[in-house]
Amino acid sequence: MTAQLAPRPNPERRRPILRPVPRAASSLATIPFVAVVASLLALGMIGILVLTTALQNQAFVVQDRQHQAAVLATQVSGLQAAVADKRSVQSLAVAAQSLGMRPNPQAASLRLDDGDVVGKATTVTGIEVPSMRYLTDEQVAAQIAAMDKAEADRKAKKAAEAKAKAEAKAAKAAAEAQAKADAQAAADAQATSGTAKPGAKERG
Repeated sequence: MTAQLAPRPNPERRRPILRPVPRAASSLATIPFVAVVASLLALGMIGILVLTTALQNQAFVVQDRQHQAAVLATQVSGLQAAVADKRSVQSLAVAAQSLGMRPNPQAASLRLDDGDVVGKATTVTGIEVPSMRYLTDEQVAAQIAAMDKAEADRKAKKAAEAKAKAEAKAAKAAAEAQAKADAQAAADAQATSGTAKPGAKERG
């Protein structure tokens, strides 16, 4: 093994002298930066407020449109129900009856190939098929009015009969009371006359 010599320090090389760094002078450049940052923050807040207001207005508009859609859906359902009712067999029969048509179970038919009439046409009055007699709205209203009048007459008749019975019962009670009073008066008079006759005999 061989030993190596350690490097010797160079006496001419000296350490640098440390000196304090002078503080940088404050400049007015920070004021515009702060103003720009504050402006950006203010613009951001204003934008958020505007966006929130717009979203709320859109929510109200959407709610209003949904309400209108629900109303229109209800109207459509009502119209569909009305159309289905007008297409029913009963409505068609009522319309035909209002036009003067009547069901005819013995109607004659015309054969188109030769123009021959099959069957014998007869005049109908509308009561040949009782199960197919439909009423119009006016006829239904007239029947309801007639039934209401009959019910009112029945109630009035029943009330009159009850009143007549009550009056007859009161008259009968009054007559019985009068008869009892007359009988009591006659008994009292007879008793009085019976007690007066012995006294008269004693005087004689």
